[in-house]
Amino acid sequence: MEVGCLVETTDKIFTLPSHNEIDGIHDILDKGTVGIIVKRPTHGKPRQYLINFVGGREYWMFSNEIQPYMGEKNV
Repeated sequence: MEVGCLVETTDKIFTLPSHNEIDGIHDILDKGTVGIIVKRPTHGKPRQYLINFVGGREYWMFSNEIQPYMGEKNV
């Protein structure tokens, strides 16, 4: 997975509060939440990608928490 690729969450993800969230409330990303890869894994964050999700929320996600986005699914 490269910078600029669309991805989606593989399951429901409970995020940790960021350093600027005073009240400690965190987000819940539903399964299939779409985002774009901003940064690939680094030495300090191995196996993690920085993802900018729809709505402007950015989180470091482990590689097993995301998968390539293949478009809308027909149900």
